[in-house]
Amino acid sequence: MTVGTAAPQVTLPHGGQLRGLWDQGVRVFRGVPYAQAPRGALRFAAPVPALPWSGLRDDTTFAPMAPQLPRTAKADAPVLGGEDCLAVNVWAPPAEPGAGLPVMVWVHGGGFFRGSASEPLYDGASFARQGLVFVSLQYRLGMDGFMHFEGEDEDAPANRGLLDQIAALQWVRDHIHAWGGDPAQVTVFGQSAGAGALACLLGMPASQGLFQRVILQSPSVACQTLDEAATVRCAVAALVGVAPSRAALAAAPLGSVLHAVHRLAADPALRVRHGIGGRNFFPLRPVVDGQVLAAPPLQAMRQQWSAAPPALQVLVGSNQDEMNLYHVPGGAIDRITQAQVSNFAQDVGLSADAIGVYESALQPGRRSPGEQLSALQSDYYYRVPAQRIATLASQWAQGGVHQYEFGWASPLWHGRLGAAHAVELPFVFGNLHTPQGLEFTGTAPPTGLALAMHHAWAQFALHGAPGWAQRSAFAQWVHTFDASPRCEIHSESARFSVWQGIL
Repeated sequence: MTVGTAAPQVTLPHGGQLRGLWDQGVRVFRGVPYAQAPRGALRFAAPVPALPWSGLRDDTTFAPMAPQLPRTAKADAPVLGGEDCLAVNVWAPPAEPGAGLPVMVWVHGGGFFRGSASEPLYDGASFARQGLVFVSLQYRLGMDGFMHFEGEDEDAPANRGLLDQIAALQWVRDHIHAWGGDPAQVTVFGQSAGAGALACLLGMPASQGLFQRVILQSPSVACQTLDEAATVRCAVAALVGVAPSRAALAAAPLGSVLHAVHRLAADPALRVRHGIGGRNFFPLRPVVDGQVLAAPPLQAMRQQWSAAPPALQVLVGSNQDEMNLYHVPGGAIDRITQAQVSNFAQDVGLSADAIGVYESALQPGRRSPGEQLSALQSDYYYRVPAQRIATLASQWAQGGVHQYEFGWASPLWHGRLGAAHAVELPFVFGNLHTPQGLEFTGTAPPTGLALAMHHAWAQFALHGAPGWAQRSAFAQWVHTFDASPRCEIHSESARFSVWQGIL
């Protein structure tokens, strides 16, 4: 197949056809449904496959994002997105069906209550130009995707957002050959909540065989117990002013529910008043319900992988200053008190001695309570989970594991933002000059670093080898992406050791 003036088309197994468009030399299909819109009786149900169609369907515009509020929502902020959000987007090079091209599938982050696959930052054209079929997926967020309705029937299974992701990956398995993709060469990757969701999938039997490689960027693996999930449901209901039941919350105005979740996410003091512990930084998360999620992700991986070592290739890492994203903009880092540091440590099960370890590990002049809390939370939410997954994978994953650390310090906020959460995204996608990319990097990001990271991710998806030494149980090779990229053997830091028995 060659680039032409006619719009590209593909024919799916059921006979329906799709029409996309050409963009930057690759074929783009937007808003392809993999499941029916979760509205009415389907709102809280497990995803139901999209209905087949005959004839030609136009897929040149993105599907609505899952319902959510703007990131800086005010009380009168409008609801963004819509119900008909369960869709994928495909970027593919010119290729015939069955060409056997490797596939990448992107799962966006956003704290399980915001984000979308249509953000310009996640444009997949650059990956497609390297010979990959690139897919981005959307899934239910917030109450619809992750609120647990305890004691109710199968009409509202737990972790519906995870079930959506499984359904989207099954769609890829059954349909991606129409774009020339190989369903036996699938790399799933995600960041933050997206990586945390994939960490959940790694321990779920339903995901087996749907992907062969996985990239986890800053995986957030903290899940909720049933009791914690009930507390959050009651908190949301109280803020909305309804009973904490599925019927009452479903009948409440959607905007009111979204505002309640947004308020809980933005206000730590409000979470405390409603009994939500400090380890739940965002109010809605996957729930260890005993069925969809039988155990927390790290435990589930250990159990499943030790019983049947997977033929899986893993790339995993984190950023050096993750939580600066939440504490530096607006100056919150300078208002944090030592009491808040102690309360967080207590909530997650750390001893008072652990705070001393962190204070000693920080550079002189950078040991304020805010910097201590940012370091503690960076490690708890993202950096230690990445390290633990790398350790487990090096023991059991038969395809091998590669580990990275992102250390390029963003110049924004007078240089205090640093290598914060999500700053690596424009480098990974090669989309430095998108509006969101510029919000992370400023106007003069290092293009060489972007070329290196983007190439490494593509090479991993193409060949399972990003370009540096594999990590093993005996040699913890870690590639650092910063002003002087390098691969070195690391030993576990004293900071990480305090989390033994907790993570």
